Amino acid sequence: MQEMAFMLVGVIMFFVFVGLFGFAVLFNMLRNDAQITAENNALAAVKNLAGSPEFYCATSKTNCVDADKAMALSNDPNYMKFYSFSRLEIIKSSAFKKSQDEMVKCTMANYPDCEDIVIYDKNVKYEKSVSSYVALCRVERENDANYQKCELAKLVVATEDVKTK
Repeated sequence: MQEMAFMLVGVIMFFVFVGLFGFAVLFNMLRNDAQITAENNALAAVKNLAGSPEFYCATSKTNCVDADKAMALSNDPNYMKFYSFSRLEIIKSSAFKKSQDEMVKCTMANYPDCEDIVIYDKNVKYEKSVSSYVALCRVERENDANYQKCELAKLVVATEDVKTK
């Protein structure tokens, strides 16, 4: 009788461990799916951001971001709540091969002689980013005439990495 009780306890413990292992595997799959969904949402959004009214150039160029509008939105705490990204920034082509620390951050004082327009950054420790190339344009004045000066830039959207949290 006592041997049967030990056997029942052993079988129950076995199924408890199998159940815990199953829940761990399911939870890990759920986290992976959440990360993939967040990355897909960010990728879809980065493709459409250049065409949104907040960034779109006054001229009818496709994939064009107005640098003056971007600077107006930079570090606006209200804009942080508008999207669910952890970071949104525009990096000029002159900074493509530089690290984040080497880039000259844009402020109203050094604009347009800067390389990184940070719209907002929630300072998340672990994040994954997706980007898309855009034309970054601004209005320049030369010889009493206004013209659009455009350069290549990268629109970067980052989401929190739920796998390494």
